[in-house]
Amino acid sequence: MNVLSFSRMSNSRDNPDAAFVTTDVENRQLYRFALQYKMDGKTWATEIRAYSSRDAEDRIAAMRRSLTICGQLYGEVEA
Repeated sequence: MNVLSFSRMSNSRDNPDAAFVTTDVENRQLYRFALQYKMDGKTWATEIRAYSSRDAEDRIAAMRRSLTICGQLYGEVEA
């Protein structure tokens, strides 16, 4: 089994590929961050969008305090 390990330090690239950056309604850039956690002896991953590494850390802290399930997703509509 292959295991990916993401360094918390920025790599040598200046900017992520365009597919990994979006903008919010105020035209501020949002970046994709990979999250990793362990459960039942396995490693799982998901992602979030945040304005910076610090913002991503703050979002994770908020998740630790208040994360809850809203329901199962059945589809997605892109505008």
